[in-house]
Amino acid sequence: MRSAGGYVWADSPLHRAPAAAKLAGLVVAVALVVLASSPLELALAAAGVAALVAVSCVGWHAALRALWGLRWFLLVVLCMNALFFSASDPLLSLGPVHLTLAGAAQGARVVVRTALVVVLGTLLTATTRPQQLTSGVRELLRPLARLGVPTEVAALAVGVTVQFVPTLLRESRQLMRAQALRCGGVRSGGIMRRAVSYVRLLVPVFVSAFRRADELSIAMEARGYRICGRDARPERERRP
Repeated sequence: MRSAGGYVWADSPLHRAPAAAKLAGLVVAVALVVLASSPLELALAAAGVAALVAVSCVGWHAALRALWGLRWFLLVVLCMNALFFSASDPLLSLGPVHLTLAGAAQGARVVVRTALVVVLGTLLTATTRPQQLTSGVRELLRPLARLGVPTEVAALAVGVTVQFVPTLLRESRQLMRAQALRCGGVRSGGIMRRAVSYVRLLVPVFVSAFRRADELSIAMEARGYRICGRDARPERERRP
């Protein structure tokens, strides 16, 4: 069962782990995935991510849902690398376009890395509530507070962003359904018609985002939030 914030209700070691530890682990895991270059290293990284998915009890459908939305982006990345990465030993040449094995291999590596990073991010949000994620960011940035870094503001920004993204995605899907009922879906018609449909979709999404941001700022001020230097907590939490 998924909540509005993408959190999956389950009882697993990843759900019980501290948010700060999961954030630090995510940074390390992403670094290892990006540094992996050989097929063996990528296979080991993919096996590690698969093990995390199994341990998290999130389910493969929820873990891979974000990849389906990025399928065209990943396909474009693969084709761009396969066609423009190298001009040596081409399998097929057509003007400036050269299809090479080296380019296809590079594109496959980039696609695998991107997919693994997306799945890792999905696991973080699926096993960590937004409030826990905010607290984890605050704990990780706490040493930087001595240097004057506004850690409370950064943690608050992360928490708000995590809760806003699924809300905007849900509203986008609702707008797409409404547009499909009125004048056809965004995926129907030619290229120009699709471009116009997406522009019509983006305008109300941006308007809704600004409206929600304004309502959130008013609600936070009404509850006593004041950003004074490094502190962004309610006034009742700052009282000694």
